[in-house]
Amino acid sequence: MRFYTLLLSLFATGFLWAQSPVSVDFTALKATVFPNFDTKEVSGHCQFTFTVKAPTDTIRIDAKKMRFSLMMLNGKAVEYSANERQLLLYTGFKKGKNRLSFNYTARPKQALYFVGIADDYQIWTQGQGKYTSHWLPSFDDVNEKLTFSISVTTLENEVANSNRLTALSNGELVKKESFRAIQEGKIYTTWNYRMKKPMASYLVMLAVGNFTVKSETSASGIPLESYLQPKDADKWATTYWHNERIFNFLEKEIGVKYPWRIYRQIPVRDFLYAGMENTTSTLFAQDYVVDSIAVNDKNYCNVNAHELAHQWFGDLITAQSGKHHWLQEGFATYYALLAEKELFGEDYFYYQLYRNANLIKAAAKNDTVPILHEKASSLSYYQKGAWALHYLQDQVGKKVFDEIVKAYLKKYAFKNVATADFLAVVQRYSDFDTEAFQQRWLESYKYPEADINQCLAKSAMVQALVQLQKERSLPLENKLSRFTTLLASKAFWPLQAEVLFQLKGHPIAQTEALYRLALHGDNIDVLTAVSELLTDIPEQLKATYETLLQAPSYGVRGNALVHLLKRFPNDRMRYFELAKDWRGANDLGLRIDYLGAYLVLMPETNPDYASLKAELIDFTSPKYESVTRIPAFQQVVSLFPQEKAVLRNLVNATQHPKWQLVKYARDTIRKLIKQEALREEFTALIAELPQDEQAELRRLMQ
Repeated sequence: MRFYTLLLSLFATGFLWAQSPVSVDFTALKATVFPNFDTKEVSGHCQFTFTVKAPTDTIRIDAKKMRFSLMMLNGKAVEYSANERQLLLYTGFKKGKNRLSFNYTARPKQALYFVGIADDYQIWTQGQGKYTSHWLPSFDDVNEKLTFSISVTTLENEVANSNRLTALSNGELVKKESFRAIQEGKIYTTWNYRMKKPMASYLVMLAVGNFTVKSETSASGIPLESYLQPKDADKWATTYWHNERIFNFLEKEIGVKYPWRIYRQIPVRDFLYAGMENTTSTLFAQDYVVDSIAVNDKNYCNVNAHELAHQWFGDLITAQSGKHHWLQEGFATYYALLAEKELFGEDYFYYQLYRNANLIKAAAKNDTVPILHEKASSLSYYQKGAWALHYLQDQVGKKVFDEIVKAYLKKYAFKNVATADFLAVVQRYSDFDTEAFQQRWLESYKYPEADINQCLAKSAMVQALVQLQKERSLPLENKLSRFTTLLASKAFWPLQAEVLFQLKGHPIAQTEALYRLALHGDNIDVLTAVSELLTDIPEQLKATYETLLQAPSYGVRGNALVHLLKRFPNDRMRYFELAKDWRGANDLGLRIDYLGAYLVLMPETNPDYASLKAELIDFTSPKYESVTRIPAFQQVVSLFPQEKAVLRNLVNATQHPKWQLVKYARDTIRKLIKQEALREEFTALIAELPQDEQAELRRLMQ
């Protein structure tokens, strides 16, 4: 395999719209791509197959700021033009089947991300929206579906430990081959993936990194591949908790066989969202890689089920436009809740519906954009969309609802859909009033209170919780007996948490026995509520409260440590000694809390002070994810803003793919440069920075 240097200059043009699928139908793309971590570029070769069905003057392919060469159409060199958004062809094509091939190079500013450092990096994509065309010539229009066969080439060298790199894309791995470039003295490996069914371009994915894999097989025979970094090899069972069970449940619940030939899940560092349902290959945030303690604070089950449900709702059938986006997110959210109901029970399911209902109700006071709108909020598309489906199922019954979903998926498989298509299937299988449903749930921003209350009335747990909340103003002595019974029982945890909320602020003489009941329990959610609500710890509860420092929850341990350090200063050394080896979850939050508290409360003369200070500053460096860097920055900027490493890492953070870290870094720099001494430190730093960081710092200092 060879990679060509692409030198052709770009021509300006004003034609930016997509061609009509009525006249031109792209059916397949075979592409070889080479993402280069050192240059932050991607180069490759594309072979498109398309059919011209009606006369047209221009063939258009979306391609953002790319350079092209060796443009061949139907075996002949052809002239073309390219602007910053598209590749355009005016001649050389014919009615019927055509083949187009070319080489390209791009330096994408989004959609393809290079994260980490030279000896420990990952490369991954996020294409949802209209972003794949930043790294791969493709189609921003979701209605243009084609089959993709992507071959990914990686460079093996000692610096990057690339002999351990794995490259992943959509579909089945059909071949893996390595070759040596003799003149360069380097070894390349190409991973060839193939899709046999069409999909929208935003679902194309790429991931390169140091991964290991475990494989299972679903009840229906689908290979299930789950990936982790080698350092996380002991976290498979807790990260992929209930993984096979979730797949088997959803395939059976949806009633339509999983539409692809393989399913894989890959956690990547600093991913922009919780997860992304790329066809056959979900990417998700490294935050969800958890150990046996962190899984009690945060688990991947909901995201796992949500992204898997998208393989049907979004990947198999795709909304025609943003106006109908709820057909993807509402369905995925609802089926994820059904999967959690299967795992955690009916009370859990109804509590999530109740919480979401409260969020929707609060948002409706200010958000006047309905579900059926291109600018609807995430809450509308996801949670309100899921609620709309639950209400529909409640009205037509589960059996009919399942028949509707099954018929809907089969009719529109590998096609694009609008809300009217779904509602037409509803009408065919029931006498449900779809017009009133559309007006009340989809076209109105108002909170459908009567419909939601009717559904929630079927949960005794929710009704008990609502009744408890209504009694908040009653004297505590009138509720003590019932509160004691609740805390001593196996009642679902939100009921017990509500009891603890109502204890706050009352004399310890009244509440001590109740707190002891809660503290001696083993429900992590109840212990979390205690650690959050009981902040001014009474002396008589000190020993019992200290047991939270050994709780199987990093969140509980962190809360308890902070409150104990504040309340009992004479015991600080004992608490620090107990917590000195804590690391916490993947985000290292527990360790950062420990370091921050130590550096605030202990003298600089302490023998450990310097090493702990250096450790905290190191957490702000590019070696770590944004979920670690942001809280570490928050600590060190308040404690050591003059440290050169801190300032350097702040500037580096402005170039990060995660907008939260970028915003934090920019805002913090703007604040710090108001101090003349720190402005001088930043100015002296400029010459030492890479060009892109220099440019950004100069811009911020203007």
